[in-house]
Amino acid sequence: MTLRACLSFALLSSVSLCACKTSESAENATKVVATVAPVKVQTVAVEVKKMPRLLTLTGSVLADRQSDVAANVAGRIVSAPVERGQSVKQGQVLAIVDARAAGFSATAAHAQAQSADSQVTRAQSDCARADALLAKGALSKAEYDRQKTACTAQLYNATAARANADLATKLAGDTTIRAPFDGVVGERFVNVGEYVQAQTKVASVFRIDPARIQISVPEQAVSLVKQGQTIAVRVGAYEDREFPATVRYVAPALRPTTRDLIVEAIAKNTDSALRPGMFATVQLVIG
Repeated sequence: MTLRACLSFALLSSVSLCACKTSESAENATKVVATVAPVKVQTVAVEVKKMPRLLTLTGSVLADRQSDVAANVAGRIVSAPVERGQSVKQGQVLAIVDARAAGFSATAAHAQAQSADSQVTRAQSDCARADALLAKGALSKAEYDRQKTACTAQLYNATAARANADLATKLAGDTTIRAPFDGVVGERFVNVGEYVQAQTKVASVFRIDPARIQISVPEQAVSLVKQGQTIAVRVGAYEDREFPATVRYVAPALRPTTRDLIVEAIAKNTDSALRPGMFATVQLVIG
């Protein structure tokens, strides 16, 4: 076989081999395409919607009303029937102070008032007699002034005695310490047998429905906050829950040290989820 014949045979062999490989690749690709399921695609029309602009602020949850109830009378505690977390109604008894000493003081004060009242009639008669004697010229001006001063002082003493009696009666009534409003007892500070003074704290009472949200608004955002705006409140204890609230109270001035405005919003809290002292994150819609 000549050299030209050898080259021609080799070229034909390589072309045949390439044609076989190309045919096998095309057949495999066809099989792969045939096994892939078609993808269902849903299309929607493009729409333009307005998205709210939100201002995120921080704040704290406060009780709507809070009071550290004082004894307002001195004495020994004989009863303290409330406990932490207990619901109380306005006027319900928080503690009772021994009323015997206050009762004795009230009785003595009333007796003194009655004694002073009995002397008022005599003082009025003395004043009338002095006026008559002076008119007849039977009493000197100096003696008239002395008698008039004495009977007038007696009238003042009677008035003071009645006031002391009323005060003693009030203190006797204050021995029963009552809740100033409907709420929940936060803490009881006294126990039976302790001696208290008038300024001693007996119990703390909180009204947490509704709850107040105190918000700190930076100076640059003051113009965006208005009374009556609706805000969304979130707390760490309920990350998946949003509490709606309404801005109710806006301070008239910024705090000079921090240059922020204090705003308070009111939120319904029927299930007591919001507790005073919680850290709150507030989102305010501004546009």
